[in-house]
Order: sequence, then structure tokens, then C-alpha cells
Amino acid sequence: MIPAADVRIGDRLRTRLGAELTVTRIDPGFMDREGMLAFVEDSDEQWLKMPARLGADVELVRRPGTGT
Repeated sequence: MIPAADVRIGDRLRTRLGAELTVTRIDPGFMDREGMLAFVEDSDEQWLKMPARLGADVELVRRPGTGT
């Protein structure tokens, strides 16, 4: 688990329902709500958006270049 504010482009995350996405974009203000972020994968494999509160923890599956 890592703080949502520490997520970077390229990180692989797992949603609460178990789906995984590779972050290709981070949008501030999910649904025009301050204090929210939206992690987006927009790739040939899938399009998926995962909201998170700025102060929340999210599940990091893998970070490029770290082996984590």
C-alpha cells in the first residue's frame, strides 16, 4: 500500500474489486471533487479509471524499474 499522492505514471495498481491498471494519466478532482484523484489506464489493452481520496492508501502491484 502507498499513499495515493505518491502514485506515478507507469505504476500498476489494484482496485478494491481486484482489477489491475497501469497508470497512464492522473486526473485531479475526480468528478469535480476536491481532494480526489483519478488514476487512468488508457491503453490498447483496456480503459479503466480508479478514483481515490488524496489522503488514502492504494494498492501498488508494481512500480517500473524497482521490481516492486
